[in-house]
Amino acid sequence: MAQDYQIDCLADNLLSPTRRYTRLGLGPFQKGQALTLANNIRRALLDGVPGWGITGASFQGAKHEFMVLEGIRESVLEILLNLREVVLTPECEIETQSFLGSVHKQGPGCVYAKDLVLPKGLKIIDPDQLIATLSRDGQLSGNFIIEKGTKFDLKPFDSRTTPFLSIGGSFFPVKRVNYTIKNELNPITNNENEYIFLELLTDNSIHPRRAILIAVNYLFELFNPLKESLV
Repeated sequence: MAQDYQIDCLADNLLSPTRRYTRLGLGPFQKGQALTLANNIRRALLDGVPGWGITGASFQGAKHEFMVLEGIRESVLEILLNLREVVLTPECEIETQSFLGSVHKQGPGCVYAKDLVLPKGLKIIDPDQLIATLSRDGQLSGNFIIEKGTKFDLKPFDSRTTPFLSIGGSFFPVKRVNYTIKNELNPITNNENEYIFLELLTDNSIHPRRAILIAVNYLFELFNPLKESLV
């Protein structure tokens, strides 16, 4: 007999532009099912939900990441790390997995995430995130690579063939997942059912319900080949 599940949002708070806390209630489940589902959903949320990130960059005058460019307070390494923390989200369905963006800013002043020139279809969650601080004679000019992926991916670039410095994409839209399981008596059937209370901390680039949908589809993609091989 098919079981009807409900997903209720119990809390949804924006802690910062790139930190969103959500608490969801899932159920009812039969006795013994909740733990199995909760464990798998948690792993899939952390491992199977893709995100967009800046994975490499090249700047005018920068030969390696340990340089300090004239007129810029931050080192090249600090600028790269700031770029890695930029949270991106698609505004529509995008088939391409890799893009090229650019930045061109003359000092004095600060370079913020909103100063990055992005391809159409992507937007920045926190436009006011600091990238670099420029003096009067400072200038930040260069290009960067945007890619879609999962988990953390440190992709080295060959300095002999490309000017890009590797950042290492941090593709973690879902930052943290916790869950608790509670037993409650069903007033209609008088049976004891289990409920999952799921807590998510995301970077606000994806809606929590959509993250769960992607995680469940990820699990189906893992198990379907095994199922077909056994039939």
